[in-house]
Amino acid sequence: MNQAPRFASPLFGLLLAFFAGLSVTAQAQEEQIVREIEIEYDGPKTIAEQRIRALLATKVGQPYSNESVEQDIRNLLGSGDVENARVLAQPLADGLKLIIVVSTRAGLGDIDFIGNSKFSNKRLLREVDLEVGDPVSELKLVEARDKIQQMYFNDGFPDVVIDYRVEQMDAEGLSRLVFTIDEGDKTIVDEIRFNGNTVFSDGELRDVMQTSERGLLSFITRSGVIDNAELENDIDRIEEAYQNAGYLKAEVTEFERVRVSRKKVDLEVTIFEGEKFDVAAIEFTGMQVFTEEEIRPALTLLAGDAYSAAKLSADVGLIQDYYGSRGYADVRVDPVIRDAGPQLLRIIYEISEGGVSYVGKVNIEGNTKTKDKVLRREVSLLPGDILNAVELRTSKNRLENLDYFSEVEVFPSATGATNYKDINVIVNEKNTGKVSFQVALNSIESIFGDVSVSQTNFDITNWPSFTGGGQRFDAALRYGTERRDFSIGLTEPWFLGQKLSVGGEAYFRDKFFLSDRFDQREIGVNFTVRKPIDGFSFVSATYTVQQISLDDFDSSASPELRAEEGDFFQNRLGLNYVRDSRDDLLTPRRGSRVQLGTEVSGLGDVETYGFSAEAIKFYNLRWDTILSLQGDLRIKDGWGDDPPIFERLFLGGQRTMRGFDFRDVGPKDSTGEPLGGGTALFASAEYTFPIIQAVRGAVFYDVGFVNTDSYDFDTGDYNSNYGIGLRLQLPFFGPVSLNYGIPIEADEFNDSDGRFSFAFGF
Repeated sequence: MNQAPRFASPLFGLLLAFFAGLSVTAQAQEEQIVREIEIEYDGPKTIAEQRIRALLATKVGQPYSNESVEQDIRNLLGSGDVENARVLAQPLADGLKLIIVVSTRAGLGDIDFIGNSKFSNKRLLREVDLEVGDPVSELKLVEARDKIQQMYFNDGFPDVVIDYRVEQMDAEGLSRLVFTIDEGDKTIVDEIRFNGNTVFSDGELRDVMQTSERGLLSFITRSGVIDNAELENDIDRIEEAYQNAGYLKAEVTEFERVRVSRKKVDLEVTIFEGEKFDVAAIEFTGMQVFTEEEIRPALTLLAGDAYSAAKLSADVGLIQDYYGSRGYADVRVDPVIRDAGPQLLRIIYEISEGGVSYVGKVNIEGNTKTKDKVLRREVSLLPGDILNAVELRTSKNRLENLDYFSEVEVFPSATGATNYKDINVIVNEKNTGKVSFQVALNSIESIFGDVSVSQTNFDITNWPSFTGGGQRFDAALRYGTERRDFSIGLTEPWFLGQKLSVGGEAYFRDKFFLSDRFDQREIGVNFTVRKPIDGFSFVSATYTVQQISLDDFDSSASPELRAEEGDFFQNRLGLNYVRDSRDDLLTPRRGSRVQLGTEVSGLGDVETYGFSAEAIKFYNLRWDTILSLQGDLRIKDGWGDDPPIFERLFLGGQRTMRGFDFRDVGPKDSTGEPLGGGTALFASAEYTFPIIQAVRGAVFYDVGFVNTDSYDFDTGDYNSNYGIGLRLQLPFFGPVSLNYGIPIEADEFNDSDGRFSFAFGF
């Protein structure tokens, strides 16, 4: 029987003692209190000690923690001010002294620009957001260069070349930053011409391109500006348009700039269209787990169709999703195109299935502020689950939609265990707090200023930064000639760890715009609980407690209106179901929004109840035109007395009947002042069409009525109008809606003159 060498036992004992000592030392440190933190600089001191200390999670007086120290190093390196950092622990009689050794980046001693004539040094310095004294961060320098480049692109200099260099200065720890700029010539597109096209018209091909001709509002829309990278993409877009119509071999053979003046060029595009190809057959190879019959019905590219590269790509994704949603995370689908005769193609999907995979661990990296649980609750896969590739992509989308991160990566990686893969979530955090100031204008509330503070990644328990918990905090002040509002609110989207949103808001509202005869003031609080049903739907309940005052009645107010004067204490409970499948909130092209609601008021001065049903549907038609159809039914009633005026229903103005003044459709008093009613029905059809980039025209028709009594659907006193409008997306100002409505049918209190209404700055 062989024996181990005699030195093995002592050596093994020494190793055990060594590792045991490490364990005891680590444990002992964990139990120590941090009594002192000292900052040491390895090299020039370019960052203030206070800045370094502000980045530390470890505090004097707290127990030492390995996790806290690791977080400190991540914070220091992630700040961009520190190139290297290490932490040393020195024992004291009553605890530990931590020495933070940092190598800070060199500071900017001077910033200079060479070669710029279009923009002054002062303007460029303001744009790059760099100041003397800032640390030299490669990331910030690249961002600064890109900002300058974008300035030139936006002003029509597509060939600008910008570089930078960092030079050492005589002063220790300081560097000079020099940007060198070759501006090139200013180039604006005057006309885009096409040669060789018979399948598509010039206008259809221009619509495919992002580059556009200079228009009347180019100073706002930036039409006519050339971006060289976008021009390359436009070539691909034109070729894709042909390939999606069956012209497999179509290509742009020439894309030329023809200068017509010192600042203007024409773009001349020459196209070879080739022949149109149809699909003769769709085939599959490599399928063992599933059958063709299970997948074929869902395909969009079928035998007999014209070949379409877009449909082919969509079908590859569909097959991958079919497998991926059932755990086959390693599936590969390779489409092969074969000749099948004159202008005919065979499409063969070569499938490598792989095996079923399961989730191992879920690893989170890169979150320096946001708590792990905020990210984990958005990942719909748990350890042990089948690795559903569709759910994995959905989890990535949910994390991106939080808007906490500038980058989100979610991907599986192999583990040591057979058929198990870890899910890796890597994020790069961004600033989630925002302070905004704006001046807004509309035809109802006139002009007003708006100041708002929001933090979408709020944490009420994390003092003093109050970030990282995934809550939402909002505070807003609106002050104008026709309204004065203040509100403050907090929302917890995952109450008690469940996908249940709970929030509250306190508010003060002065609404002078509701009437020329009186003022309305509201002071109150509301609490909302919201529960999602699926990806498009949710239900919510809102409880409101508020004091409403109707006062400052004009001397010309009628007795009917004066009877509304007074203070009212209201308790109101509202229940809503919402299904929203719109593809965009600002300019929806597809989808719909449906809302069903009911509310009841009692236990106070207001005893009313009501019902509402709203729906709007969007259709994306040819040439990027959009048809929207809308309907809205509301009913209000009282338990005994009629509802007070602030609970009644009104129509008219920018958001409903656009050919009539605000709230002017419906019952009125003897002086023509709106009194509102108990039943309101409204319907609208609107058709919008593109004019130039960021500008759409609109034609619309509105019809509706407001009757005094509840449940009164008599349409005898209906009003209607038609009109035209503009929809603009302006930089810095957001969406602008302009409408001119002309009444068709009007009641005795309304005339048939056209009315202009607008909303600007929302």
